[in-house]
Amino acid sequence: MTRIEKRLLILWFALAFVVWNGVYDMRMHDTVRGYLLDTALAQAGLGAGVDMRTALHRGQVDAIAFSTAWALGVFLAGIVTMRTYRHVRRTDA
Repeated sequence: MTRIEKRLLILWFALAFVVWNGVYDMRMHDTVRGYLLDTALAQAGLGAGVDMRTALHRGQVDAIAFSTAWALGVFLAGIVTMRTYRHVRRTDA
């Protein structure tokens, strides 16, 4: 692996990490908002309410799965890009 390929690999890994963190935060934000809405409706007598541990656990599992899928997709795109770069470089040489 050349120096450029090593740097590209590090950059793609960093981008995948940023994507994972961003998607996880968005999904957890939506989970907490949903829990707060259900709790407010229950306090107003318009809903049954939700157990906090159950709601947040479901949301956390969903956030981890969803963010991991997106991060793996980004990282896979990076690997494909690097292989294409390697193939084009060999063809030109």
